[in-house]
Amino acid sequence: YCHRKKRRVCFTIWSPGTNVNSKRDVALSKDVLQFTNYDQAVQFFSQSPLQRVISRAVYSEEYLESLLECIEGTRGGDGEDAASASESVSSAEKERVVKQHNASVMSIVSKLRPLIDEFRRRKECIENEHAN
Repeated sequence: YCHRKKRRVCFTIWSPGTNVNSKRDVALSKDVLQFTNYDQAVQFFSQSPLQRVISRAVYSEEYLESLLECIEGTRGGDGEDAASASESVSSAEKERVVKQHNASVMSIVSKLRPLIDEFRRRKECIENEHAN
């Protein structure tokens, strides 16, 4: 979501299956991360379920914004207005979500800093191109 653009929505469809979430789909390993340049990494992650692992770090701000919107939107289902619903989400709950998110992101970034930094740089370039 970019404040200069129309809001976009993303959703996931879950369906039963036996050929999903294998170790190669969810675990980054040295064997998988054998790239000679960043373009190879982009190509790999654009076609791999492992993009889920690094997207949280590359799109950290967007993930956190969405998480906070979700917890704020879960309150007030019994007739409360939006203002009082937002107030009912405790600052401690928001802080817990932020800490969990930051810990998850830092775990990924600490292991893959050059790759994450490059993907963030490319993301910013794309956003700037679309803004002009």
